[in-house]
Amino acid sequence: MNNTFNINRFGSLLAYDGRKYLRNFGITLAILCGIPIIGWLLTLIFGFTMPTLPRWGGIYLAMLLGIIMVPAKAFGDINLSREGVRYAMLPVSNLEKYLSYVLFCLLTPVVILLGSWAVDSLLTLLPLGGFHQYIKHFGMNGAMQDFITEINSMTDTDVVNDLGDDFPKVFNMFGPAYSIGMIISLVFNIGLFMLGNLLFKTHKTGKTLACVIGISYVLSMLMQVFLLSKGIFPWVNGDTMGISADLDTITHFVNGSMNFSNILHAVLTIGLYIGIYFKLKTQKY
Repeated sequence: MNNTFNINRFGSLLAYDGRKYLRNFGITLAILCGIPIIGWLLTLIFGFTMPTLPRWGGIYLAMLLGIIMVPAKAFGDINLSREGVRYAMLPVSNLEKYLSYVLFCLLTPVVILLGSWAVDSLLTLLPLGGFHQYIKHFGMNGAMQDFITEINSMTDTDVVNDLGDDFPKVFNMFGPAYSIGMIISLVFNIGLFMLGNLLFKTHKTGKTLACVIGISYVLSMLMQVFLLSKGIFPWVNGDTMGISADLDTITHFVNGSMNFSNILHAVLTIGLYIGIYFKLKTQKY
């Protein structure tokens, strides 16, 4: 079938993939959305108050687990010899199959974010347990400021008060590039596990995770060697490892590095999703 797009046909495919998604991944999705219950039970058993930041971290952990698991659990049969042939024979175009595959995988962390936040908010309403504050922000800046405010309500130390003054200043310097990088990284990581689901036929998640860890480690080591060999840290005093430049120089360097990384990461992400399309289009059974 030609790579064309028909809205009615695409809607039927979404309904078909949606039923398969819920059948194969629905229970896992519900469990991940219920991650806040674990933290709430711990506060109930041990009688302590849990600030919003670790609860926020638990929600992000649930999102990460969803990103890792959803391609193989919900669409793990699309490249298998017997089940994959049935998928290949669906009366829809390759473009429509690709868009549906991407849509369900990209929406999964969003659903987990909203679902687990809703569960956390419901638990905060309960008179029992140690969830006394609502999670109001999911960005790093807002989450950290909420955390500092909550800690200040429990203790009145100069260190915490200083953090409350200094963190917004630091985040304003690097925050925009960091936030954009987080979004690009999220989409990129989803694509990695989508591609791994198409490349491997057994142990899809484990093999993809092993490849990601291995490649990341090698690239990290090569990048460190490159940066050190080129003296790329001009604001570090080599003798004392102290800072030898003003804050503006450091800020300019870090922002430049983060922006370069974001651009490179964006190009790689686009290439990755193009590769996923052509792998799905040329899948052999």
